[in-house]
Amino acid sequence: MHTLKSSIFLVALSFLTGCATYKQDIDAGLSLAKEGDWKGAESKLEGILDSPEDKLLYYMEIGALAQNQGDFERSNALLEQAERLSDTFFPDNFSNRSWALLSNPRQSDYRGSGMERVYISYLKSLNYLALAEQESTLTKKRQLNDAALVEVRRIDIKLNEIRAQNPSYQDLNAKENQAFYLKALSWLGDFYTGGRDTDKFLYRDDAWARYLEGLQYEISGDYDDARISYQKAANLYQDGYAKQYDLPSVTAERAWLDVIRMMQKGGYNHREIQRQIDTQLSAEMQTTLKQYQKGDAELVILEHQGFIPDKSEMTVLLYADPNAYSLVLEPLHGGGTQAANDAFRWFTMVYADINPLNLIANYKTGGAWGTFSGIFTKRVILGRPAWQQLSSSKVDTLLTEQVVRVTVPYYQRFTLDQHQPTLQLNQTTKNTKVDHPTITRGLTMTSLADIALQEQLAQAQRDIYESLVRELLRSWLAYQVSSNVQDQNAALILNLIGQVAVFASSAADTRNWLTLPAQVRLTREPLSPGDYTPTYKVNENVFSLGKVTLEANKIKVWNLRNPY
Repeated sequence: MHTLKSSIFLVALSFLTGCATYKQDIDAGLSLAKEGDWKGAESKLEGILDSPEDKLLYYMEIGALAQNQGDFERSNALLEQAERLSDTFFPDNFSNRSWALLSNPRQSDYRGSGMERVYISYLKSLNYLALAEQESTLTKKRQLNDAALVEVRRIDIKLNEIRAQNPSYQDLNAKENQAFYLKALSWLGDFYTGGRDTDKFLYRDDAWARYLEGLQYEISGDYDDARISYQKAANLYQDGYAKQYDLPSVTAERAWLDVIRMMQKGGYNHREIQRQIDTQLSAEMQTTLKQYQKGDAELVILEHQGFIPDKSEMTVLLYADPNAYSLVLEPLHGGGTQAANDAFRWFTMVYADINPLNLIANYKTGGAWGTFSGIFTKRVILGRPAWQQLSSSKVDTLLTEQVVRVTVPYYQRFTLDQHQPTLQLNQTTKNTKVDHPTITRGLTMTSLADIALQEQLAQAQRDIYESLVRELLRSWLAYQVSSNVQDQNAALILNLIGQVAVFASSAADTRNWLTLPAQVRLTREPLSPGDYTPTYKVNENVFSLGKVTLEANKIKVWNLRNPY
């Protein structure tokens, strides 16, 4: 008896200590990264991501940090390991999954998201591009540019797989325009998602990744492939990508401008080119197009700004409502802190009862006030047959005698940097320094922070149901142990220890690729060939590329990692 109690206590204590250390070390590593100390951040994260379950996460995080240090070959070696892991199914390890079910989901292998898979190849393509620019041998340079195109084609394959599995923007638009009675039937039948249309939040394609494909093809001189990729990006931006992720509507115009440039380089009919100009470009964007002259060089700045937000844990209390044959989930009210308020708002937005059956059940249980209070709870209606099965297993007794803690991941509120970047170009020609006017054309082309947020919204219902089942099982096992003890006092003590251990060790999987940028800004500037020292300034932070030589008909890419 003493050994059993001690074992439960020590397992719970060591588990809690491990979770706390993991969170603290991750935060410590990120703090260093947010100061631009990439090497320090790498050293810190290497120590905490050393478990077999975090192998994919390790390669992605350290690979991104290596790129930020300019160690492009090492970055690609690490990201290639991530590629191999993310592009295959993990072996179905029964012990791994069983331990995760009895402890917490972080004990299972990290599998990554669709967006993370795409951005592995995205970063690798930029690595190869940087290596090609450093190479002086023409043959080696061509090989590295070809390797960058291989990664671009991987992006295309991955996005096509994602697109095939999810409704397109055209499908969503058709759904919005369908008859009212069809909308009503769809809403009434969607009880698992709480009456919410999660299709709107899915990561279905990536306009910015498609745009990067176009840029890589253009650099390699494959103008027709570049035109096709730019056009895919333009269509995605205007069909719904810009709206979904709160991007400027001019993003589509920027992509159309590059489509038209590729048509010009590809020898398209002048009348067809002019039709696209008149149809797709505003007067201001037409002026930008005219700045591109034959024989010009071009400076392209990709500003990868900030960091994708990290997930937090929300505590939800589970209890039984035998009168309505249902389980009720209610957020734990933690006071007036911002984190507690954000958690409560997330619960109300994502989980609160809004479908008709739950509203009726709440009304029958608590009258008019029960209906109103339903916006602060989530009810899982089981029905009489399912409730009888719970009763036979004494789960109903368990839930009436104690409250079970269910933990789910969520994102706290965040704001993206809205400062307008400026580019200063100083040109040196024949020992004469020429100051160009300051350029302010930085355009936010994607928000990885919003993509991550909406991916979490799309899978939130699955998260809460999986967590509910896990915590019910863990609580039931602890309850069964104490119920089988004959000594009443010993049973009470053991039950209390079990409740505390299970309640305290409830956890959610808050892992994600945290060194990805929050957003990407694009600046493209056609320039006459020559020597320049570009300076990029955003929110009082100044970045310098140093002296560069821009060659006629060549594109120079500045992959700028802005941690601030």
